[in-house]
Amino acid sequence: MSVPEGKRTESKLEVQTRAKALAVYTVQICGNEKVFPKRDRWVITNRIVSTVLEIMEQVDVANDIYVSVPGDFELRRRSQTIALSSTAKLLGLMELAYIKYSIDGKRMSYWTQLVVEVRELIKKWRQSDKNRYSKFS
Repeated sequence: MSVPEGKRTESKLEVQTRAKALAVYTVQICGNEKVFPKRDRWVITNRIVSTVLEIMEQVDVANDIYVSVPGDFELRRRSQTIALSSTAKLLGLMELAYIKYSIDGKRMSYWTQLVVEVRELIKKWRQSDKNRYSKFS
């Protein structure tokens, strides 16, 4: 039996799952010659892919840190902050690509939605950690 939509909660690993899905989609779209022509793909796609991989890696790193002392909390928080700021960077690079390569609006909308979802999940995670580890901050 399924859980009613209003009573569903997000999985603790949802941010990791969504970050990986974002990375997969981004790598796929950046490798598509119909979206990014081969002749000048290196100009922006390398930065886009590097940024999305940074998001995924920092989410994984932060999740892997078990907080038992204040230093652990600071390390975890730093990785979360890097991941969060990288989502803003990614959105900027995507906007540039949208303008330069005239990417289809529906494709761009979906891609942007993925980034915004990951961004919001990271924000919620940071807030949850702040409340959970308030004795360390």
